[in-house]
Amino acid sequence: MAISIGLVYLWFGMLKFFPDLSPAEGFAKSTIHVLTFGLIPDEVSIVLLALWETWIGVFLIFNVARRTVVLLALVHIIFTFTPLLFFPDQVFNEGPLYLTLLGQYIIKNLVIIAALVSLLHIDVKSFSLKFKKFQNPLSERIFKFGAVEESNHQKHSEQG
Repeated sequence: MAISIGLVYLWFGMLKFFPDLSPAEGFAKSTIHVLTFGLIPDEVSIVLLALWETWIGVFLIFNVARRTVVLLALVHIIFTFTPLLFFPDQVFNEGPLYLTLLGQYIIKNLVIIAALVSLLHIDVKSFSLKFKKFQNPLSERIFKFGAVEESNHQKHSEQG
């Protein structure tokens, strides 16, 4: 899954290095312009976005710093939803459920978010399994204590 998401990021990121090659370039520039209050020139912002997406892609493909990269990807992908607020006329056609092609391009990111979160879950799960190794002796003692207590209770019942 990480490689698949990485390939998508790498592909979409690389397109942004070449002017007018990415279908989302103008939309991305407009969004970044609003988010940064115009402080970053459009030509610089698209290159920074291309670098961010490309690095995420390469790092996911080669499994480098996965947790950090997944968190950076989640930050990126959350910002992709801001045009829903900033440019509703470009995202929606006749109503809130009737999306333009750009709107569909944004909403499909819900699937990527779910995949990224599941990548984080894998890391959390492996950490949880490692952490449980340290808890086993204690849980075994509690279990044995319960078993000893029960056998003591039976002895007292038999004696009484």
